Amino acid sequence: MAVKPIRDDTVAATRPDPAAFRKALGQFPTGVTIVTASHGDRRLGMTANSFASVSLDPPLVLWSAAKSAPSHDAFVAASGFAVHFLGAEHQELALRFAGRGTDKFAGIAFTTGTTGAPLLAELAPIFECRTWARYDGGDHTILVGEVLRLVERAHDPLLFHSGVLRRIEAAGPRRPPAPRDGSFARSYLAYLLARASFIVSNEFHAQLKGWKLSVPEWRVLACLMDGEALPVGELAAMALMKQPRLTKVLDRMEADGLVERGGTADDRRRTLIHLTDKGRGLAKPVLRAAKQHETELLKRFSEDERAIIKHALDLLIDARSPQDD
Repeated sequence: MAVKPIRDDTVAATRPDPAAFRKALGQFPTGVTIVTASHGDRRLGMTANSFASVSLDPPLVLWSAAKSAPSHDAFVAASGFAVHFLGAEHQELALRFAGRGTDKFAGIAFTTGTTGAPLLAELAPIFECRTWARYDGGDHTILVGEVLRLVERAHDPLLFHSGVLRRIEAAGPRRPPAPRDGSFARSYLAYLLARASFIVSNEFHAQLKGWKLSVPEWRVLACLMDGEALPVGELAAMALMKQPRLTKVLDRMEADGLVERGGTADDRRRTLIHLTDKGRGLAKPVLRAAKQHETELLKRFSEDERAIIKHALDLLIDARSPQDD
């Protein structure tokens, strides 16, 4: 009996809702990894929970890089990569390498591995891989690696489940305490976010005068510090500006020799923006000061509380973004 093929329109009609599909996938607990690589003179790093074993002979593993990630093309072009398993104590490191717009390796000790990929100090197991194959996977690219070298160590793993980073022994996500009172001002999300942003930002923004930087200029520097050239539209969203205002900021910064534009001059939305050496040199001490300010601000919180604060905000941003990282 012949099997009738399913028409494309039938498949499309039965596909699950993307939000429901993502939520369902989140019910499958996975480990958490940081994948690193080098391409040219760039160091690459990304948090990923898509790691899986493929073959024992030859020893093959895989992970998937989102095509929307700024470093996607460089990872795909790299000749190899290193996969680091994260332990339960590495929540902040996972969030750091999951973010955008920062120098992810700043202040982190690492060595150079067999493939040229950075190997993060004190992390293990580590799989150093030569890129074996690349496959299109919809909105991701599947990268298969042949394991050339293995660093072993038993550890208490960090897990990802239902959008939350967890320790393996945890029975469930820790429930935060109820607001100290039932007032609107202490329970309404938008107000809490606005007030927290005002307190945190104003304290650091006052320091920018020492570098003769405006707040919009600082945001542009921070967004571009990971070495990725960004299109104007994406940079505007990351730097919290409308595109016309960003264009004026970029004009000033370009005149000061801090940024350069590339790409097609007749289409500003396709123009790529990147830092010059002068811009990067200026940004480094400002980023160090920003991290010092953050450390001072969060020192009253435990490691778990710091991770929860950042991860909850990251989830909120991701849920409201048009594309996944």
